Amino acid sequence: MWKAKTEVKQQQMRDIIQRLEKRFPGPHDVFIKQPFPLLIATILSQNTSDTNSRRAFHNLEAQYEITPDVLASLSPAEIQPYIRIAGLYRIRSQRIIEVSKIILEKFQGNLWSVLRLPFRNAREQLLMIPGIGPKTADILLAFIMKQPTMPIDTNIFRVAIRIGIVKVRKYQLTQQALEELIPKKKMQTMHLLLIQQGREICKPRIPLCQKCPIAEYCDYSFKPS
Repeated sequence: MWKAKTEVKQQQMRDIIQRLEKRFPGPHDVFIKQPFPLLIATILSQNTSDTNSRRAFHNLEAQYEITPDVLASLSPAEIQPYIRIAGLYRIRSQRIIEVSKIILEKFQGNLWSVLRLPFRNAREQLLMIPGIGPKTADILLAFIMKQPTMPIDTNIFRVAIRIGIVKVRKYQLTQQALEELIPKKKMQTMHLLLIQQGREICKPRIPLCQKCPIAEYCDYSFKPS
């Protein structure tokens, strides 16, 4: 499918977006609108379900103000009971404290000063912070600053490979391929739609191909063993 000319591929992608929007009606947005809380929520969301990561964030938020100065002053033991439900709570608690201290020391606790830099400069600065990788940096830039960038997670990798947009699981390659096809104004929406598609339909082991709204575009043929 994706061997067609760029204009044809872009039209096919627009159709895919429409089908996913119909299958997964909105709202298509994150529930946090401030950069530092979104960073903490992203740390809590890694390798766990939306439900558990949200509960962990709300537990933590109910107990402590989600600011660099407050979280940097805590010990891991003070954080762990509230984020336990997200899993890996010992590692996550340490990471939350470390990233809070760095943002406090390097940026005086103000992530806005980084995010308001030109896109490439902002991304470079974010990636220099231990604990912030490409996906986390791109989430902050996409959902806080509305930059037309596509954060890539494991669900997006899987869907992109199965529908033939890319052949290998490489972050930059997948991001570039999707950004060339998806309209800029739909970038954040499509990020969330692809994640939902991957979690609910295009599952890792037993994808629900018969329920897939974009099956006709898919190169993947599931054959049960």
